[in-house]
Amino acid sequence: MTRLVALSAGVVIALSLAAVPAGAAEGTPTYNEHVGDILLNNCASCHRPNQVAPMSLLSYREARPWARAIKAKVVSREMPPWFADPRFGEFSNDISLSDDEIETIVAWVDGGAPQGDGAAPEPPDFSAAGWSHPDGLDPDYVIEFPIAWQIDAEGETPNFNLFTPLPFDDVMRVSATEVRPGNYAVTHHITTGLVDLPPGTKLGRGPAWPGGPLVDYVPVEDPDYAATEADAADEASADDEEADERSAAELEERRRARAGFGPYIPGVGARVVRDGQVREVRGDLFDYIIWNLHYQATGKPEVARPAIGAWFANDTDGKYQRTLSLREYTSENEQLVAPPPLTAEERAAANADRQAGQGLNPLLAPIPPNDPNWTVTGIGAFQNDAVLQSLFLHMHVRGKDVTYVLTYPDGREEILLRVPNYAFDWQFEYDLVEPIRVPAGSTVKAIARYDNSRANRLNPAPHKEVYWSEQSWDDMFLANVKYTLEDEDTEGDN
Repeated sequence: MTRLVALSAGVVIALSLAAVPAGAAEGTPTYNEHVGDILLNNCASCHRPNQVAPMSLLSYREARPWARAIKAKVVSREMPPWFADPRFGEFSNDISLSDDEIETIVAWVDGGAPQGDGAAPEPPDFSAAGWSHPDGLDPDYVIEFPIAWQIDAEGETPNFNLFTPLPFDDVMRVSATEVRPGNYAVTHHITTGLVDLPPGTKLGRGPAWPGGPLVDYVPVEDPDYAATEADAADEASADDEEADERSAAELEERRRARAGFGPYIPGVGARVVRDGQVREVRGDLFDYIIWNLHYQATGKPEVARPAIGAWFANDTDGKYQRTLSLREYTSENEQLVAPPPLTAEERAAANADRQAGQGLNPLLAPIPPNDPNWTVTGIGAFQNDAVLQSLFLHMHVRGKDVTYVLTYPDGREEILLRVPNYAFDWQFEYDLVEPIRVPAGSTVKAIARYDNSRANRLNPAPHKEVYWSEQSWDDMFLANVKYTLEDEDTEGDN
């Protein structure tokens, strides 16, 4: 129940101070007995100190002034935010209210929003610092971004990358990770990954982006690189044959490990594995964290200093949680060529008139002007028996809806998830209550539609083509599912 922000301050004050009767009629629900648990179980994860919501709702004293605003939001089903069609799938992170819960809140407000007798319900355990682990735990390990980034009151900030050293060189086995933005209002997204610096560079001071401010934590030319490269060339030539044999497997292992600590995007908190599972952060393969940062002006100067939190796994022998990306292979029923990995030069040439951003197919056609139903379909195949756990899709403001379909090897199909009204402000990872066994040879499709028409009230420019890139006025299609292998000893990605 996170964003009552949509109400202006004046409207909220008027609603909250409007004549709510002082007394409570017999039979009226009370906060202590009925309403408190609803708010604490469904709203407080965001409505608490150091979190995204504009006010805390952890007690009667905090909730009472907002009673009429709360009623208005729950009756309209704007809050708590949840977008899955209830006909398809059951999800463990569903925070939507039942009809009975909404009726209870309405009756409470209409009856004067009384506190009632008896003890008030105790709020769940939460991290005082604002971390989102469901057990209220602070991280075991924290990596703070070393500088506080200044965002101007007006203007556009490009999507940009900064790098910091990874402060460990072994394998960290974790049960959860989280990227906290440091400033929710100004942060469009943050993605983190594990990398090595580009050859011939070292960490130094340079422009954050071409023409941008000079900052530390940017790859700059390493004057000592040429000698190091020459020394290594003689040694490498003797090992070429062995390296060729290892390279494919090593490259695949490194590709899977790059995700590191994960992203911050609206609606995403701590990424927690299920009991008996672990994720790995591979400090043995990489030396640096890449922070992909995207900020947007709010009308006043802002400061943001993100941080990464990690919770260690108790069972380091658990199954590994894996990610299958659903690559975009069709656009408006037109089959896209699935190219091999492109070099930087090839990608730049392919993007000359399409501006495809990170992780996107450079052959994906732009969304035409004024098109209300442009469709993109992504698909991923399971090479081994797997257990499907969750589904996720990232789009921008033209995102309209998405449907996930599981196709079994015998041709049977099952709708896993339908989101009929996608909301950029709330990008949930939909966690299945009961994971689904998926036989080898099965596929998962994500079928997404985009609305680039005037009917989309969030559309900044319906008369323009929409390119695929990280900027919020462009759009994206990044879909994936989380899974484990049924046989953990199976080799390969999935």
